[in-house]
Amino acid sequence: MHHITSVNICCSCRLGALLISLQILPGCALVAPADHAGKSHYTTPRIQRNQTAGYGHTADYASFAKQTAASESRDRSGIVQTGASVTLPPETQISDDQVWPVSLVEVIQLALNNSEVVLVDAQFLSSSSPLLNAPESVASVYDPAIQATGVTGARGSLAATSDFVPVLTARSIYGGDNVIQNNSVSTGLPAGSVLETDSGNLQISLEQQLATGGSLQLQHNTAFDQNNVTPPTNLFPNVYDGQLAVEFNQPLWGGAGEFFTAVAGPIDLISTRAPSVNQGIFITRINERLSQNDFQIALRQLIKDASDVYQELYLAHERYRIETNARDAAEAIWQRLQAKSAAGTGDGLAAEAQAEENYYAAQARVKDVLSAIKLTENRLRRLIGQEPGHGFVIRPTVPPPTDGISNDWKQSLQIAFARRPELNETFLSIESLEMQRSASMSLTKPRLDLVSNFHVNGFGDRPFNDSGRATPLRSNSYYQNLLRAERTGWFAGLQFSMPLDGRLNRSLQHQLEYRLAKSRAALKAQKKEISHELWHAFRSNERWSKQVTENQRRVDAARRQVSALDAAFPTGRVSVDRLVRAQTTLALAETDYARARSEYNKAGLEIHFRRGTLLEHLNISMQNQS
Repeated sequence: MHHITSVNICCSCRLGALLISLQILPGCALVAPADHAGKSHYTTPRIQRNQTAGYGHTADYASFAKQTAASESRDRSGIVQTGASVTLPPETQISDDQVWPVSLVEVIQLALNNSEVVLVDAQFLSSSSPLLNAPESVASVYDPAIQATGVTGARGSLAATSDFVPVLTARSIYGGDNVIQNNSVSTGLPAGSVLETDSGNLQISLEQQLATGGSLQLQHNTAFDQNNVTPPTNLFPNVYDGQLAVEFNQPLWGGAGEFFTAVAGPIDLISTRAPSVNQGIFITRINERLSQNDFQIALRQLIKDASDVYQELYLAHERYRIETNARDAAEAIWQRLQAKSAAGTGDGLAAEAQAEENYYAAQARVKDVLSAIKLTENRLRRLIGQEPGHGFVIRPTVPPPTDGISNDWKQSLQIAFARRPELNETFLSIESLEMQRSASMSLTKPRLDLVSNFHVNGFGDRPFNDSGRATPLRSNSYYQNLLRAERTGWFAGLQFSMPLDGRLNRSLQHQLEYRLAKSRAALKAQKKEISHELWHAFRSNERWSKQVTENQRRVDAARRQVSALDAAFPTGRVSVDRLVRAQTTLALAETDYARARSEYNKAGLEIHFRRGTLLEHLNISMQNQS
């Protein structure tokens, strides 16, 4: 039915960009509009120099737009400006060389290619439009990447995995001090003498957070001390002293285990005053899927809006064709009556006045439809990323018939339950809340941690080489003694902590239980709502299908009536009033038939929209490219 073979949309978490590719069947080349869309299909329209813009007024809109753009360019350098064009058709006609015929396939392609920020048709002209009042809340192609790279609040997976990146810490200090000694007991120096000290300290640690919630830390601490205390009080006038240690801590009760860490994050990083259990890798991955799902919902709404407005514009052009034919027919009747009056065989002033009034009424309807075309086209241009009133007039081609829709109510309902992204979002939220509730139950338990340490001691007057001094040590080198591991130490034990009143953590658990209950209730309500939506879409499709059939018969009958009355009108057996009413009836019948066709096509897409198969129906797929 549609000419789209495939549309692939990739939401890259690294680049945050939307990559779109379409493949069109042979013979259906896409239009690539430039400044004047459709220029490759039609020649430049012949517009009079003194023609005014068709905005319902005679203001010089082009000059105003140029002056505004120039002033804004001077005041705000770097802002991209777009302007309106006055190359609009005359108010009472649209010639074939002034239109840009566009298919639904091309409209969807333009909407996808030009929608970094996803627009919603219902928000247009609204005083509370999110695009103007809260642009951060508007869906865009960058949202999945923004979520994936979030570092606060709803963190992304990059921030969650950063908790398990080893942290290297180093600190080095060197200094000196001169202190008068009050006695000779502590240092061996005479009372009143000065203790002259040079000291240094080097601390290096490498800490690794474990998936079980524990931590493993490798530490190396070295202290240097040099003073004027002589033997035998000190073995060396200068000494290097330190240790190489491995420390392991592991929660055994509250906050313990891989599941808790994957949901809430490491227990040591959770605030005791504002606890949360949604910073783990499991929750961040669900948040990223929710962000992608939100973008899919926005994209689906954009395609639905563009398709609906496309059908409305198709109807407006059909109404223009119908009203133009009705105007020409009314003009022909008026001219025929004028010719008869000039020949002395007229039907009277009343008949001629009725024909004249009928012509101007038809002319007014033509102008009204032209205004409707411009307004509807502007809505479509907004959705597909085109400038307002710029270039050629968009005219939809004949809309493709809607077929391939299953009439099986139960099957369609099951498809909707499986495909609707709104339900998928609720399922993901319930999955996230269930995990958080389980983690919060662990958080209400007391902390009982295993703490342990093993270290090797080092000592010497030189850092690397043996000084050769006669001492009880096998070597006077600090690092040689350290690496021999002859002097070791260790400790192991338990550390316990708990608040005397654990209401804060219990409150968190209760809140998650309430939120989970609400989400489950919302899921049931959503399924009921979707069943009503789908039933309404099926009945609407059935309604307009019948309207298409009946109005087609109505148009055929109205055309036969006009043909018969028009043939009899010159003979005088048919009054002007009867012929005018017949032509009016024909115009109404053709308008109702065109509206029924447009609504029938909209109803078909509505069924796919409510079933959650709109993107699949149009061969559009979303892929996450990591």
